[in-house]
Parts: sequence; C-alpha cells; structure tokens
Amino acid sequence: MSILTDIEAKLGQWLASPDVLRTVSAGLRRHSPILVLGHNALVTRHADVLEVLRNDKDFGVTEIYQQKMLRTTGDFILGMENTEQYQREAQFIRAAVRRDDFPRIEKLVDDTAEDLVSRVRASGRIDVVGEYSHRIPLRVVSEYFGTPGPDEPTLARWMRSIFWEIFLNFTNNEDVTQAAEKSSRELSPYLSGLITRRKRELGEDKLSSDDFVSRLVRAQAASGIDDDGVRRNIGGVIVGAVDTQSKAICFALDQLLRHPEALHGAEQAAREGNDALVAEYVWEALRFNPHNPILVRHCRNGATLAAGTERETKILPGTRVYAVTLSAMFDDSVFEHAHEFRLGRPRENYVHFGYGQHRCFGEPLNLLVVPRAVRRLLLLENLRVSMGGWARIDYEGPFPNHYKLEFKPS
Repeated sequence: MSILTDIEAKLGQWLASPDVLRTVSAGLRRHSPILVLGHNALVTRHADVLEVLRNDKDFGVTEIYQQKMLRTTGDFILGMENTEQYQREAQFIRAAVRRDDFPRIEKLVDDTAEDLVSRVRASGRIDVVGEYSHRIPLRVVSEYFGTPGPDEPTLARWMRSIFWEIFLNFTNNEDVTQAAEKSSRELSPYLSGLITRRKRELGEDKLSSDDFVSRLVRAQAASGIDDDGVRRNIGGVIVGAVDTQSKAICFALDQLLRHPEALHGAEQAAREGNDALVAEYVWEALRFNPHNPILVRHCRNGATLAAGTERETKILPGTRVYAVTLSAMFDDSVFEHAHEFRLGRPRENYVHFGYGQHRCFGEPLNLLVVPRAVRRLLLLENLRVSMGGWARIDYEGPFPNHYKLEFKPS
C-alpha cells in the first residue's frame, strides 16, 4: 500500500468512525437534515432515510451495485430492481432458508463459539475478531450454506475482497478491485464445480445433504433458473454473510464495554440464559456503531424528499444519495433520549438491516448469529480491554481485523 493510499485509508476510517458520524449527523439533523452538495446528498432524519430506502422507483440500486456485481459474483437481487427476474430469484433463494432451520443454526453457533473459547480459556486472552467473530460466520457459510471453499483462509479472502469491492469501495481503489476480481476468478469455478457435483449426486439419488446449496439444486428444475443463476445466487448470498456478522459481533461487544452499566446488565442476562434480553442489549449497542452506517442510492429522474415539510428538498437526477442509517437511529423524534443507552426501544425503529425492497437478505440469520456469539463472550469472567485505552480495534480497510480483550483464565 502506498503512503498516499495509507493516508487515504486512515482518513476514511476517521470520517467513518461512529463518534465523528454521530457528531456530524447531529448537526445536520438540526440545521440541514437533507444536505445537497453538488451531485451528492446526505439524508439524516429517520423519516427521510426510510423514504429514500422504500422509494425504489426514484432511488435505485442498480446504478450503484450492478456493474461491480457483474464483475464479481454475477447479477444478484441486491443489485436488481423489482423486475420479474428479481421476484423469481428472490423467491428461489428465500425458500432455501427456513424458520425450522433456526435451532440447527443456533446449535452450530453455540458449538462453534464454545470450541473457539475453549482454545483460549486458559490464556485469559482473546482476539475477538481473529480468533472468534470472523470464524463463526465462516463456519455457518461452510456448514449451513454448504460452501466450505478449498480451506477457511481462502474462503475468508474470497468473501472479504468481493464484499469490499461491491459495497464499500466508494473511491474505486484499484487494489481493492483487482483483489476482488482475482477472488471472483477463483470463486466462480469453485461454485460451478460444487453445483455440478450436487446435481450429479441428485441424479444418482445420492444427494443426502440438506444445506442451502443442496436445496437450490433440488429446487432448480421447478424454478427455471439455470446453473449460472444458481451460482450467482449462492455467491451473492455467502459474500454478505461473513464480514457483516463479524463486524456486528465486534462492534456490539465494543459498545457494551464502552457502556459499563449496559455491560453489567448484558452479562447478567447471559448468565441467566435470557437470550431475548441479551439480544436487546446487542441491537441497542449496535445503534451506537452500526455495522452498516450508510446506505447508498442513485436518484434517477429527480424527486422531492420530505414533501410538505419545512425541510422539503428537491433531489436532481443523477444525485448519489447517502441515507445515513446511523443518524436515523439517533433522531430524537423516533428514539426518545437518543444519546442514552436504553432497552425497550421498538425493534421496527432500528434500521440495522436497511428498509424496503433491498432490506438485508441475511437479516433472519443475523438476528440469530450475532446475539448468540456475543452472549458466549459475555460469560467470560471479568471481560475487559487489553492494554487500556479505547483505540484498540485494528482494521483492514473497513473491516475489523483484530480486537484483543482479556478475561479471568480458567
């Protein structure tokens, strides 16, 4: 990485830090809730953020994501408008993730978490990301989705580099693009080979596995979706399943440690086996540092936001619109005493997973995986930050890479 690129990366991390975003967006909500700067617009009020995200006709995603998807995973529903293809493929993949899978996923997360903690229990130290939060979703992708990759490090590299390019490479950094394209050249034939093997097993009546890939292969004939469509959809799903969950686990725990009273309450809930209460603590903690603080849309033909209010603003065609979900979750008109850590907030007011047609496909799994992974760490006695201080999460670009904590060894 060049010196300039390194400086740009550090500047980007600072600008995207939750403290900076909360401070800046608080001023914008008060004085300029819809700020238009040339061909860019920042939207910060809760109602206006939701208006952008639910208005797929005027604020589209295709212009933002589709070309990068085509170069990496292939076309996927998160980059499609509400077309016949979108409806068919969305139904196809959603049918392969079932509510009766939830106990199986919970057990997979619990067993993996226990295994990972057992490896470090005697040391009294844990790298929450490198030794824990990144490994759990990789195991879910491997076993539940049925895509283990050649090995775990390769799978991790594929998932991170492609996700980074599609969703977070706003400056079109060439190094990020090249890494993603290299991963795509490896991932695509891997998935194609996997589909071919599963179809052969199905034809020979030997397909006994019941993972996501196997379900798609079984449903393929009735869906009218070809092998390339199956590959595209598998790639689109798994790419978003690893670093988002890892980031959410890390950020939720970090914010609990920054709010000692909340940490104490969450630890008590974990010890009592109150999973619902642990989840409340986790999602409120993530409000202070969401894993996805901004969602981007493209204004096609022009639109008026917040019509009929004093903040009514015309958005010109071609404007890139940044819906600041972090800011929306600090809007006092929706979140009473927004700057306080409070339980009991209506879950529907959170926008951790977006809103509207392109709400996160993996939300049901995230709602399971993230709190359960955090819960196991909350059972560690005297969990605390290593070396003191708060500047302690190490990043690779936008992704937490290391987060070292200490606890009482056992």
